[in-house]
Amino acid sequence: MLPLVYYLLKVIICSGILFGYYWFLLRNKIFHKYNRFYLLSLVCISLITPLVHINISHNATTSDQTIKILQVINNHDYVAEKIVISKNNMLTTDQIILALYCFTSFVFLIFFVSVLLKIRRLLKKYDQNFVDQICVLNTSEKGTPFSFLKYIFWNNEIDISTTTGSQIFKHEMAHVQQKHSYDKLFINVVLIFFWCNPFFWMLRKELNMIHEFMADKIAVEDCNTTDFAAMILQATYPGYQFPLTNPFFYSPIKRRLMMLTKNKNLKASYLARVLVLPVAALLFAAFTLKTKQTKNEQSPVYHGKKITVVIDAGHGGKDFGGKSIDGTTLEKDIALSIVKKIKAINNNENIDIILTRNDDSYQTPAEKAEFSKTHHADLFITFHVDAETLKTEEKMHSGMSVWVPKDNFKNSVTSKILASAIIQEFKQNYKIPVLVEVPQQRQSGIWVLQESDCPSVLIETGFITNKTDVAYLQTEEAKETIAKNVLTAIEKYASQHTDENDKIKIKNDNQLLIR
Repeated sequence: MLPLVYYLLKVIICSGILFGYYWFLLRNKIFHKYNRFYLLSLVCISLITPLVHINISHNATTSDQTIKILQVINNHDYVAEKIVISKNNMLTTDQIILALYCFTSFVFLIFFVSVLLKIRRLLKKYDQNFVDQICVLNTSEKGTPFSFLKYIFWNNEIDISTTTGSQIFKHEMAHVQQKHSYDKLFINVVLIFFWCNPFFWMLRKELNMIHEFMADKIAVEDCNTTDFAAMILQATYPGYQFPLTNPFFYSPIKRRLMMLTKNKNLKASYLARVLVLPVAALLFAAFTLKTKQTKNEQSPVYHGKKITVVIDAGHGGKDFGGKSIDGTTLEKDIALSIVKKIKAINNNENIDIILTRNDDSYQTPAEKAEFSKTHHADLFITFHVDAETLKTEEKMHSGMSVWVPKDNFKNSVTSKILASAIIQEFKQNYKIPVLVEVPQQRQSGIWVLQESDCPSVLIETGFITNKTDVAYLQTEEAKETIAKNVLTAIEKYASQHTDENDKIKIKNDNQLLIR
């Protein structure tokens, strides 16, 4: 739910800035084609830009003000900001809000479909005549004349042979030829899903007006502008309109008349359009550039009290664990090489890495848990490689995952926080995909994790039964990446949760919030 809220908020901010630029510099200007293109592009840019992330690496000691601003706008993956939700059968507040949001979208969808069905009924009700590949239907319906796609719904009370009737017909022909209905369909579909964005509603209204400006301009070509304006003023408003169509009698009149008589100012027009470039550049930088600290080997992140981290290489000795398909690679060997790498590259004197085994020896789960308690571990992490039995290689799973104790154990909450920190690091830097981006729990539990008094996690680094995964896990690059990710996660966790004043609150609905 939280990522969706951030995305919607970014869309609203982005569209608000771009629409504000339109309102103050482009609105009521006579370059209607440009304004139409700008408003449609505004929607696309607002929806796509927040989804684009370009990482900018910088040194952890950098204090550049621009970097700080980008961190505020675009970085939401700090451990302290993570919300971990335990599995339960009760509806959470987030789920209720999401359900209401989806229900509102469904209501707008129903309304959208109902309008299309009404137009479809009119198409079936009246005879169709073709004029220059445009289908004209003579009707007696309220709200006509209007156009939709390649159809013009004409009103029988208007004589097309008169000057007024001819101008109105040219007006509707312009809507059809310039495909204004597609704009309306597009923005109304967007509003079904992004109805919470007020700027999209304002944009729809402005887009409708631009359509009228463009059609009015064509309707008065080789005609008397004054007569056309008088005709609009004398027209009575119909009692019924279709929101997806282009009705001729469309308010407000004042702006339409103003556009008919407005003169060009080429210098001002050019300047107003060119100024969009720096605005677009700033938005691109603010919403797509994401700062990422480069790891400074000489300057660890964590500087607090010394903590002990027990790192376990799963299986060992007579317990091989999983095997690769060809039987040449064993889970116990991969796990041991990973934990050795972690201990080797750890350069933080405030983090003491202790391995449960340094060689190919066997320990029972009980011995591993007792080892952790004996060394007064502040954190316990055990490494494994997942495996599965499949009929065909094409269907083999790939990916890493992080597992934690079940909810009824006292170290479950803190284990989830540690697991979330680890997942965030692997999401940013690991060639094997993260299978599930939240901590996992096994129905039967994981004994060695639940027996520990400290935050404890189990990391499945990939699938030993997947040829691509196991080939990568045997490389030095993979071991180095895993080691750096885990050490970084430990430092971030320790920085946030070793201070005695850092309180953790657990709500009754099992939703964890970190202050």
